Amino acid sequence: MYEEIEKIIDCLKEGLEEDPSSIVFGKLNDGIGEMNETNTLKLGVYYNLLRLTNGARCGDIDLWSYSELEKNQFVLLNIQDDKESWLSIGQILYEPLIMNRFNGNVFKYIVDEDSMECFGEFNFFLKNSVLGSGYCNIIPNSENDDWFMFLKKKGIISV
Repeated sequence: MYEEIEKIIDCLKEGLEEDPSSIVFGKLNDGIGEMNETNTLKLGVYYNLLRLTNGARCGDIDLWSYSELEKNQFVLLNIQDDKESWLSIGQILYEPLIMNRFNGNVFKYIVDEDSMECFGEFNFFLKNSVLGSGYCNIIPNSENDDWFMFLKKKGIISV
């Protein structure tokens, strides 16, 4: 699945570069280089995304760059355990997006309710909910969303 995600991201990067106005709804940065083993273990499967794009804006979903990660861990204060299982990786409509570092499952942390909504394993979430048709299941009114329309235009998802 990782190779498929890499191809999709490369295709989307090209499309975003062709249209300067796309910065409003989408941005896929250059990936980061190699890191030491301690950092890669701390990041879990999220490191694979950082190698492809060091942070991303995908419509109403933001994925933190490596430099943004540390300052955005504050959202975990009430849920972090002694194993430091959780990593804040971004946001969906300003609700924290967190990942369990050990099993790779991704959740939207609904702060006001102190509850979580699971989106599945990270690569599945990325391919289906961020870069695929599942985006419309987590973003309200996505049929008019610029990112969703961009995914259709690039042939990533069918109409």
